[in-house]
Amino acid sequence: MYSREFAAAPEKIVHNGKISFGAFEGCPEKLDIRGVRAPFVGMPFPTLVTNLRIQSSMMFLFNIGPYIGTVDFFDHKVFGFADVVFWNKETGRKYSYRSFMGPRRRFIPHNMKNGFCASFHRNRYIRISWDHERDRLSMIFNLKGDSSRPSANAAFLAHYSNPNNSELYTVTPAPSKRRCCANYITTPFIHGSISLGQTKRSEASTMEDMDGTALLSINRSYFNFHSTSEFVASAGEIDGKKFSFQIFTTQENAVDSENLNRNVLCVNGKTTLLPPVTITHPFGLNKKWVIQDFENMVDLTFVPASDVQRDVSFFVIRTQLRTIYGTLEGVIKTKDGESIVLHNFEGVAKNQLLRL
Repeated sequence: MYSREFAAAPEKIVHNGKISFGAFEGCPEKLDIRGVRAPFVGMPFPTLVTNLRIQSSMMFLFNIGPYIGTVDFFDHKVFGFADVVFWNKETGRKYSYRSFMGPRRRFIPHNMKNGFCASFHRNRYIRISWDHERDRLSMIFNLKGDSSRPSANAAFLAHYSNPNNSELYTVTPAPSKRRCCANYITTPFIHGSISLGQTKRSEASTMEDMDGTALLSINRSYFNFHSTSEFVASAGEIDGKKFSFQIFTTQENAVDSENLNRNVLCVNGKTTLLPPVTITHPFGLNKKWVIQDFENMVDLTFVPASDVQRDVSFFVIRTQLRTIYGTLEGVIKTKDGESIVLHNFEGVAKNQLLRL
């Protein structure tokens, strides 16, 4: 069976212009990849210039009570935006909100021990914060509605000390070893509530405080001028096992992807580093997706049910993002050969195009 082990964590991801590749347990002090020596075609451009090609994103996937969804932040240096999309799993209704953020020095912080990311717009307050010393991670949003969407409020709290929580980070080629992509992942078990305001079509509703599962992924990468990527993730509980996973695929195959990739599975606090996985949708994005590897550890299908599309342009930067809610079928295995069997289980996929 495929096996990939964690390496000893480096003091810094980039030191003296050199990158420390690998997968590492725990939380880094900083998720910082600035200062790579000659990351583009071997040309010694000034670091100030090459740092502008670093883009950052954050995704908080939650699955709690009747709701599943994502809270995303995108840091494009000159501007940023936040996106909240969630679905009622019982009715299939979707709720979608977006907030632009004006120029800031940094939208997503480097500090992984203590920090926050927020949109402070008066109609779109969205905040994800973390503090390891105080043993807490929280997500809050207060979103004003309109004629077609209700106002939405949510507050979730998690503790790093929960024995089922995992923390790790990976540093992978992007796609060559001249450049890198750093990805931090934690799998908190959340407690909180969601409330929706009244609209012409629906009554106000409040989900009382409940327990749920989540996955927080923070990514920082040197991007090409044109790049596409896909992502499938899920979190939940099956047969008393709390699990979460994320699977990535990109337009360009990274070198040594057998040993260096971002695919992980976490079950009851134990992490399995997965092999490279291929995601295909032979009949289009709206039809069944096939998610498989060559090591018989991942054999899944994803059937889209509903989606939200975003197209954001700012001068020469363009982002197209499609967030898709659907159901998963199949099997994903841990490093010990234990099978997590998914049947009609909820998950979220993302398809993204970025042009710089």
